[in-house]
Amino acid sequence: MHGGSLVRTVRLVSGLILMAFVTCHLANLAIGMQSLAEMEAWREVLTAPWTRSKPVFFLLATAALVHATLGLYAIASRRSLALSTTDVVQLVLGLFTPPLLIAHVIALYMSIRVSPGFADSYGQIQAVYWSFAPSYAFLQLFVVVVVWMHAAIGLYSWLVLKPVWRRIGGFVLPVLFAVPILALLGFAQSGQEVLNRLAADPAWRAAILENVGNIAKATRELGNLQSNAILTWAGLVAVAFGILAARILRARMMPVQVDYDGGIRAMGRHGLSVLEISLLNDVPHAHVCSGRGRCGTCRVRVEAGAPSLSAIDEQERSTLERVGAAGGERLACQARVLGAGVAVTRLLPAFADATAAQAPDEWSAGAAKETA
Repeated sequence: MHGGSLVRTVRLVSGLILMAFVTCHLANLAIGMQSLAEMEAWREVLTAPWTRSKPVFFLLATAALVHATLGLYAIASRRSLALSTTDVVQLVLGLFTPPLLIAHVIALYMSIRVSPGFADSYGQIQAVYWSFAPSYAFLQLFVVVVVWMHAAIGLYSWLVLKPVWRRIGGFVLPVLFAVPILALLGFAQSGQEVLNRLAADPAWRAAILENVGNIAKATRELGNLQSNAILTWAGLVAVAFGILAARILRARMMPVQVDYDGGIRAMGRHGLSVLEISLLNDVPHAHVCSGRGRCGTCRVRVEAGAPSLSAIDEQERSTLERVGAAGGERLACQARVLGAGVAVTRLLPAFADATAAQAPDEWSAGAAKETA
């Protein structure tokens, strides 16, 4: 497997593992719409195995570390800041996810350490969230929204390009929207039940207060751990963007040129792909998968300067074969301009959508092109 394909596969698999965990967690919260007791009962099935089984917990922790690391690698290895709206949203959500999860996990870790058994009861956790530390309740809500949006967009972007999407899309999309909404409703409903019990059960309230007091004693240590972890993440993000900036500045010293059909000419930097040069110069160019080499919608026919382009790798060859590309055609997102310049013809209109990836045979190579 080609290096780039391996990285993408590992990132996808690690993301799917994390999404499976988040889905189980949100499903457990959603059950709170029925009752707090049902939440506690289903906890043993949905969430406990992720934390109590050492092999499963190790798999989850490894997936989180790998996914975050590959996210930073993806930033550092970019050649430009030519990003689609979806990419920008994913980037922002991806950068926010680790620090939010770090803060959440450290808070739970400290609570368990100073008050054993705390995390084994949804009631105790909910009591802290809704009565004694409402700021953590808002943090929980924010974490749910950010993490799920990042995961859902990633899953959708992967599945929508596949032919199977036409059969499963009508089921998957409603689920992606429903899961977080139901989880938040369950969180709110069980929270109300907890508040009612706190008011009606003095003994339980006293036990919760004792645990909260123990947790409060570790507030300074908790804050220090959270601050250090978040600062470490911020430093790693800064390094990744620093590498990206250095790559861009170095490449600016080597300009290249791309001539398109319709008499359009655009200038770029050595090492950028034809698609990146298109986007940086506002040249209309289809790119459903945002330049990941999956959809084939950005493909071009090379009219001149083929030796100036990077060689075809396994990922590009596989996609070209799948979409039935003819000889002399390249994926603009994978063909990097390494020489003085190249002349290309865009083969799909800029408005091509996911159906062009799901059923490429339905889009003819001679489809009308949208030009500037």
